[in-house]
Amino acid sequence: MKKFGLLGEKLKHSFSKEIHEIFFGLTNKKASYDILEKKIDEIPELLKELREGKYDGINVTIPYKIEVMRYLDEVSSIAKKIGAVNTITCKDGKLIGDNSDYYGFLKTLELNNINVENTKVLVLGTGGAAKSVYNVLVDNCAEKIYIATIVENDSFEVRQKDRLIHYSEIRNLKSLDLIVNCTPVGMYPEFNMCPLRDEDFIETKNLIDIIYNPEETILMKRYKEKGTKVENGLMMLISQGIKSEEIWNDEKYDTEILEEIQKHLSKKLYK
Repeated sequence: MKKFGLLGEKLKHSFSKEIHEIFFGLTNKKASYDILEKKIDEIPELLKELREGKYDGINVTIPYKIEVMRYLDEVSSIAKKIGAVNTITCKDGKLIGDNSDYYGFLKTLELNNINVENTKVLVLGTGGAAKSVYNVLVDNCAEKIYIATIVENDSFEVRQKDRLIHYSEIRNLKSLDLIVNCTPVGMYPEFNMCPLRDEDFIETKNLIDIIYNPEETILMKRYKEKGTKVENGLMMLISQGIKSEEIWNDEKYDTEILEEIQKHLSKKLYK
């Protein structure tokens, strides 16, 4: 039986185990998925177990997505660009890191029929998720990307034609095609919070909030009332998880699997 797991520090709110266990059931795979809460000094021993074959693959979440990179033999080009790893596998004795968050956002765009080529996009936040989202937008030829930050002298790197802006500048933006919230503002249990002030609710054709709990954030609700097409982050979460399975098993899984997992997980999350 194959054995996988999620490495992190505090994981009681994670839905990764449910996603992978639903996947195992749907695909008739004999496998298990462990929750691996570890301190930083326990990481080398866990990766040694992966190298020795005690695990067949490991996901990594905050705060270790950057920390693990120094223990790996190889890192994919996408993970290098993003500067973080969330999926590790062992091939021919080598530990190889990848980043499936990138593919999770890419799949979310695809399933919502959002083509970002030649579009203007606003990304809220400059954390790890924002880096994945930004790289997808760049690789898919977004014309202009604005990254909103509250941090002075933020180190987030952008193309010459893109702009790092303060939240106070958002109200001046016009003709946006997409807004992506990559902040945790509005996430359970603080679901009465919103990353934008009233005066910052500028027009956009699409909104993706990568938060998946609650099902509809205040940000989503406000834009939905304006007639904007909105989507939460549940499919991104599921897609990045199943992309990890593709990497570990060297197989491809179709959209029907993702949609079936979404149905199962929605019943649990959104009772």
